[in-house]
Amino acid sequence: MVHSATNLKVIISGIGTGGHYFPALVVAREFRKYKKQVIFLVRRGFTEERIARTYGLSLYYIKAQPYFGKDLLTKFKFFLSLFYSTIKLISLTRNAIGFAFGGFGSLSLILACLFNRRKFYIFEPNRIPGRATRLFAGRAQTVFLGLPLKQPLPGHSMITGIPIRSGFKSKHSTVNLPERPLILFIGASQGARTLNRLALELQDRLPENYRLKIITGTRDYDWVIKEKSPRIQAIAFTETPWQDMAEAELVVSRAGALSGYELLALNKKVIFIPFPYAVDNHQYYNAQFFCENGTAVMIEEKELDAEKLLVMIETMLKKKTSSRCKLILNAEEKIVKNILKEN
Repeated sequence: MVHSATNLKVIISGIGTGGHYFPALVVAREFRKYKKQVIFLVRRGFTEERIARTYGLSLYYIKAQPYFGKDLLTKFKFFLSLFYSTIKLISLTRNAIGFAFGGFGSLSLILACLFNRRKFYIFEPNRIPGRATRLFAGRAQTVFLGLPLKQPLPGHSMITGIPIRSGFKSKHSTVNLPERPLILFIGASQGARTLNRLALELQDRLPENYRLKIITGTRDYDWVIKEKSPRIQAIAFTETPWQDMAEAELVVSRAGALSGYELLALNKKVIFIPFPYAVDNHQYYNAQFFCENGTAVMIEEKELDAEKLLVMIETMLKKKTSSRCKLILNAEEKIVKNILKEN
């Protein structure tokens, strides 16, 4: 049994992409099981706000935007929003603990906790930690790791696996695949233009008995709809991706930590194409882990064309799915219990 302060308040930042806010929301829901007060940081008008509302959480609005690889004006706005949000959060975190789920949206929460000398925790999903994680790992109470790291971090860390939504835990052995196998192209929460283009190039090359589906991302949806043939089904975004993944015989995907983990949890055959411009090439190293622990192969984008992908698809479709990989599927329980023991 876990004992902790009954009035514990937890401030969680999951600002960014689905790889940030979905694990954060799963952990937030786990804290709520223990009757803890959870405040979830969001940006007004962004996807994380809309998704978080469906979880019934208390929301707190801050400003945040990316820094790396942007122009001078954007960098100025980054520091301005960081200053503004840190000042706001200094008051909020005086009697709370912070939990940062990576990315630019976590910095103001970490700085506010440091100012108030309050405990904070970090969740790092990737094998190559992000810059915020590397910068503050030594000051964090614990860094929870989704995947084994390539190089150790300073301070205390522990591997917990990645918190995933319940749909990914209940579908892996219950879905009967249809007679006409589905090949699913998915580029994570924001879509991937290269994968969308490859799917369109393959639409007339694949045998007719295969179905094609693309989760395009909102940016490319209109373009894909105009270019696709009737045999391709396209959707911009889904809040229940486990249904589409579970139906697929084979998935072609980027190698974000969350989406890769979800696919392996569903025991899917996967062709991973890491995003080549990801910071520190972290998707490449994620894909290495997924290929070692599931029925998956990887090809780098620079080596790829439609013809090579077609050969890989045909090879993977003939392959037998290995026994389900030994993923940790209760990461949120491990994380929350560890935090509650310390508070």
